[in-house]
Amino acid sequence: MKNHIIAMKTLYNSIKILSLFIGFSTLILITSCGGGDDDAAPAEVDPSDADALTGVLVIPGSQNVGGQPPAPSTDSDAPNVFGNQTSATVVSDNTLYLPFNFESVQGYGGCYVQVNGATSYFDIPDGTSTQDGLLVVPVGIPASVQEGDFCLTYCIYDNSGRVSNLLTTCVTVGPIQECPAFTSGSDGLTIATYDLGDSPGTATISYDMYSIQDRIDVFYNDQWIGGSGSSLGSSSFPPVSSCGDGQNGYVSGTGTIDVNYNPSTSRTVTVYMSGCIGGGTAWDLGVSCPQ
Repeated sequence: MKNHIIAMKTLYNSIKILSLFIGFSTLILITSCGGGDDDAAPAEVDPSDADALTGVLVIPGSQNVGGQPPAPSTDSDAPNVFGNQTSATVVSDNTLYLPFNFESVQGYGGCYVQVNGATSYFDIPDGTSTQDGLLVVPVGIPASVQEGDFCLTYCIYDNSGRVSNLLTTCVTVGPIQECPAFTSGSDGLTIATYDLGDSPGTATISYDMYSIQDRIDVFYNDQWIGGSGSSLGSSSFPPVSSCGDGQNGYVSGTGTIDVNYNPSTSRTVTVYMSGCIGGGTAWDLGVSCPQ
């Protein structure tokens, strides 16, 4: 896998910092995935095949466990999760992010994630005293995953083993688009990849966030080259915003970002559109061919 498939330095440090939503430096970019010249190309995976998809998704620090995850607890002190995005769009060979808030009287013990319909699930154990905050679970979508749809259901558990309520995000894996292209979206994270063709030159990415503030980040040749907020390094991900909370890089109105394009360097540009959550936002994105 190439850009934006990430892993955590250590299970304890990374998840704990994600819980507090501070210190993006615990995420590491993986620029390739193993293998020598004799390795066979990975088989393509239909995202509607829940077990096959489970077998290739990359959730750093997780353990794959057979069967179904424990059911939500009925205890009044069971943890609570809320504020997630219910839908997301991504191109394969990228990382999907699952942001959500949590409250836990007995501290954050870990997270369960399951592809709907699968016969196993991911367990991401942690065990900290953190009682509330924002979690962002990264899910790597390998290049072998075909276009299609799937849903992820997830929850947390506390240090006493009590399980929270369930959240679900349904995901569309879309195609690489050819320029010129136009994309529209709303809340949550949309990751779109564009093939800019054979001719070098300057391609222009234009956006319209309308009145409700959203954020754009543009990556070319595995590097952040521009956006509506502060620069994102290879070990960072776009911040999550509740609409109107003033989060860095969330803007209204229109703007443009230029890409100095050379097909011998890379043929594709990847755009992360972060729609704020909870405010009925909408945005439009246009990508011109190089001139």
